[in-house]
Amino acid sequence: MPTPWTNSLRLPCALALLGVAWLDAAAQTPLPAPPVVLTNASQIRALTSEEARKELPVRLRAVVNVVGGDSNKTIFIQDETGGAFINSYSRARSFKPGQFIEVAGKSHAGLFVNGIRSAEIRVLGQRALPPAAPASFDDLLSGRFHYERVEVTGVVRAVSVETNRFTIQLALGTRSLELQVQTLLTAGSPSLVDARVRVTGLAAGYINDKRQLVAPQLVVHSLDDVRVELPAPSDPFAAPTLAVSQLLNFHPEGAAGHRVKVRGVVTHQQRGAALFLRDEGRGLFAETPQIGAVRLGDVVELVGFPAMGKFSAFLEDATFRRVGHEAGPPPVATTVREALRGTSDADLVTIEAQLLEVLRSPAESVLVLRGDDTVFNARLARVPLDLPVGSRLRLTGVCRVEESSLPGIGFRANPRSIELLLRSEEDIVVLTAPSPWTAERLTAIAGGLLVLLVAAFAWAALLRRRVSEQTEVIGKKAEREAVLEERHRMAREMHDTLAQSFSGLGFQLESLAASLPPSDAAARTRLDTAKQMVRHGQEEFRRSLMNLRAQELERGGLAEALGELGHQLTAGTGIAFDLRVRGIARGLGEAVENNLLRIGQECVTNAVRHAKPSRIVAEVIFEPGQIRLRVQDDGVAFDAAQAGHLTNGHFGWRGIRERAEQIKADVKLTSQPGHGTEVVVTVGN
Repeated sequence: MPTPWTNSLRLPCALALLGVAWLDAAAQTPLPAPPVVLTNASQIRALTSEEARKELPVRLRAVVNVVGGDSNKTIFIQDETGGAFINSYSRARSFKPGQFIEVAGKSHAGLFVNGIRSAEIRVLGQRALPPAAPASFDDLLSGRFHYERVEVTGVVRAVSVETNRFTIQLALGTRSLELQVQTLLTAGSPSLVDARVRVTGLAAGYINDKRQLVAPQLVVHSLDDVRVELPAPSDPFAAPTLAVSQLLNFHPEGAAGHRVKVRGVVTHQQRGAALFLRDEGRGLFAETPQIGAVRLGDVVELVGFPAMGKFSAFLEDATFRRVGHEAGPPPVATTVREALRGTSDADLVTIEAQLLEVLRSPAESVLVLRGDDTVFNARLARVPLDLPVGSRLRLTGVCRVEESSLPGIGFRANPRSIELLLRSEEDIVVLTAPSPWTAERLTAIAGGLLVLLVAAFAWAALLRRRVSEQTEVIGKKAEREAVLEERHRMAREMHDTLAQSFSGLGFQLESLAASLPPSDAAARTRLDTAKQMVRHGQEEFRRSLMNLRAQELERGGLAEALGELGHQLTAGTGIAFDLRVRGIARGLGEAVENNLLRIGQECVTNAVRHAKPSRIVAEVIFEPGQIRLRVQDDGVAFDAAQAGHLTNGHFGWRGIRERAEQIKADVKLTSQPGHGTEVVVTVGN
C-alpha cells in the first residue's frame, strides 16, 4: 500500500526523468555544421550559382595565370584541379603571371564560372605556369577549360590593332577564334596573317544574360605565347593566280586553309565590307575590311581565304590591290528562272520583273518583285524615287543566291531563292507603268461596293424594325390614351351623377336629423346608421374614382407618382418621407403601375394613421424580369399574423392583397416591435 511519502515523491521523480530524457535527446541532436571551407578550384567550379551566392568560405593556393578583365581588377588563377578567378581586387595589376599565392575569401557567382570575392591575397613565391591542355574549338565552346591554360593550333586570318592590345582572328578548321593579346604589336613583329601558329592562353569567352557561352576566345599575355610554326609568305600577291572557277574544287590533298590569289574586273564595291568582281564569266564575292575605293571596270588582284557560302565559294578576310582598268563589264541579261540555276551567283546581271511593293528603312530600301511566277527582293542602299507599284522594271545588279536546296538526289545543290544588290537608282528602269485597273484596285472597288450593299440592306432591315417598333408604340399609346379618356369620361359622369346624389342624400339625412325630437332615440339611431352607410358609400365611391383616374400617373411614372403621393400624405405631420429608385427605370403595364401605386399609397396611409413613425422609406427596385415595391416605417409594430383583420376604414390590408392578386404579385409583410413595419410587393415584368 503506497504511503504519503510515496505520493509526494512521484512528481519530482517524473520531472527528473523528463529532464534526463531531454538532455539525452539534445545530446543526440547534431548542431548546425559550420560552413565547409573550399580549398581548391574544382570545388568552387562545382557549386551551383545559388550555392556560390551564399558566400561560402574559400582558402586555397594557386598560380596567377593572367591579370585583366573588366577595369583590370580581375586575377585569373589555376591550381592542380582547375581554374578560377578573383573578382574586383583593387591591386590586381600588381600581380604577374607565375606568382604562387594564397587566397582567403568568399565564393562568388560569376557570369559563367564561379569565382572568389572579398579576397585577401598573400604571395608565397614564384612557380611555373600550369601546363596548357591541347584544345579544339568544340572543347572551348563546351566550357570545360574555361579560365584554364590551353593550347590551340591554327592559321591566322586577320590582325587588328587597338589602343593597348591587338586582336588576332585564328582559324581552327572552319571555325574562327578570337585571340585577345594583352601587349602591343611592335614595329619589328613578324607578319602573322596566313601564318600557322601554336598559341597558349587563357580560355575565356563572351557570355549572355542566361549564363551561356556565346563565343569562346583566348586571352594571351604576350606575343611570346604565339609561336609561329609555318611563316606567312613575305609577299602574298606573289602567289600564283587561281581562276575563280577553281576555288574549292577537288584536290587530292584537300584544302590547304591558306590564302589564295585571284584576279578579276570590279562589278560592285561596298566599301569596308565587300567587293564583287568577274573573272572569265564567273562572279566572285569577297569579304574585305579594306576601305580603299575602286571603280567599275578596275582590274584588281585579290588574296583571301576561300570559304563556302550559301551556294558558291567566296573569299574571307581578303586584301586587294588595283593593277589596271578596263571598260565596265556589261551585265548578263537573264531571267529569274535562269538565275535560279545558280550560274549567275555573285555576277552582274539584268532582270525584268514586276514591282509588288517597296519597303523603306533608314539604311536601305527593299523592292519586292515578281518574275517568272517567283517573288524575290532587290536591295538598294539609298531610298529610291517613288516607284508605282505594279510597274514593270528592268533591274541591273549583282545576283546573290540567298538559299540553296539540298535534295540529296544526284549530289547537286540548287538555288532556292535569289536577290539583287542594286548599286544606284540608275540600275532601275521603268519599262511600263501599271494599269489603273489593277486586280488590287478592282478587288478594292468590288469590296467597297459589297460593303455598301451590305450596309444598305442592314440599314433597310434596321429601318423596317424601327418603323415596326414605333408603329407598335404609337398603337399602344393611342390605345392607352383611348382607355384613359374613356375612364376620365366615366369618372366625370359618375362624379356629376352618383357623387352629387350621395352628397344630396347626406344633406337630407342631416336635415332630417335636425328636425327629429330629442326624445325619439330609436329613430335617431336608425338615422345615424343611414348616415354611416352614406359616408361608407362615399368612401367606396371615391376609391372607385381613384381607380378610374390616377392623376399622378398622368404626370410621370410609378416612382414620380408615388413620391408625389408620399409627400402629400406626410405633409404637416412631422414624418420624413424618402423615395429611392434602384436599377434602370422602365415602362410598366397600366394595371401593374396603377395597382402598385395604390398599394404604396395605402401602405404610406396606414403608417401615417396607425404606426406613429418618424420616417417612412418607399423604394422602387427595377430588376431583370421583375419590379419590387418596398415600403418601410420605423413606427409602432403589430402582430403580422393579424394583418388580415387590419383596416383603415375603407381599404386596409385586405385591399392590398386583392390588388396584388389582380397583377399576380407576391406580398410579404414584416412587423416587429422596435423595428417597425415593412411591406414588400414583387411582380414580374
